[in-house]
Amino acid sequence: MARYSASGSQTLQSSGSGDATALSFAAQSTAHRNVIYEMWFGNTGSPADQVTVYTIGRITADGTGSAVTPSPLDAADRASQCTCLENHTAEPTYTSGGELLEMPLNHRATFRWVAAPGGEFVTPATDNNGIGMKAIHASATTDFRMGAMWEE
Repeated sequence: MARYSASGSQTLQSSGSGDATALSFAAQSTAHRNVIYEMWFGNTGSPADQVTVYTIGRITADGTGSAVTPSPLDAADRASQCTCLENHTAEPTYTSGGELLEMPLNHRATFRWVAAPGGEFVTPATDNNGIGMKAIHASATTDFRMGAMWEE
């Protein structure tokens, strides 16, 4: 299996209901499974003693955003077969009950998640299905960045 990495940024909305997806990746045209084994996220704006809730969830349709080209970790591997978007202007369609990970994190901290062996997140081999990475905060407007590594 080939391995890839991508990251994306977003400006956190100043509304508890204003989800802001920083990075999404989904299978396109060539349906395949993605095995996510590492993720990271943190605030890139001015540090403050505030908390943002970061959520990783399954998506069934990608939203609208700026394209990100996944980087193969081995330069000899083919290009990734999934699309990655950042800085979404229209949110992906998140699966009801499809939350995989949620982490409240102080703006002065960065968090890295690494799967235990056999604990990786796996997407179905279905077009437009994948993972969305978003954050919410009740009152802050700041920038944040999220990233992931996966196999396909």
